[in-house]
Amino acid sequence: MAYGVPADVAAMARIWTDNGAWSATTNPTTTTVQTWLDRLSAQMDLALKANWFPTPVVEADAPTAYQAIAQYVCSLAADQAHLVNGVDREVSPAGKILQDMIKWVESNADGFVADGLAQTPTPSVKNQAMFRTIAGYD
Repeated sequence: MAYGVPADVAAMARIWTDNGAWSATTNPTTTTVQTWLDRLSAQMDLALKANWFPTPVVEADAPTAYQAIAQYVCSLAADQAHLVNGVDREVSPAGKILQDMIKWVESNADGFVADGLAQTPTPSVKNQAMFRTIAGYD
């Protein structure tokens, strides 16, 4: 499931569209934009899973979280549209996008939880609770 639709990306990169819509003759095409959304959404799901959020995020369950996620994913796709048309934008290199997404999810985790998006912790070596014995409290 993609977070956002090509029309959302078109609203952010209208200059490259045909009267506000992607088509088979625009650069990028509708198919290309949808592919970007699918791939970026898959990366977002990995970032969400890294923070124990269920995926995909469903708009009906957590509307504010969904809208924030869709906005973020669509803005990355819009940046790609600008790049393929030769406009130099400050975009994360492809290999760094997932790292940036994980940081973005981490910084917004409290807001997601407040919006009703429950975390489902699973044991992992790096995040297991550590216990220690305090002298005098045996």
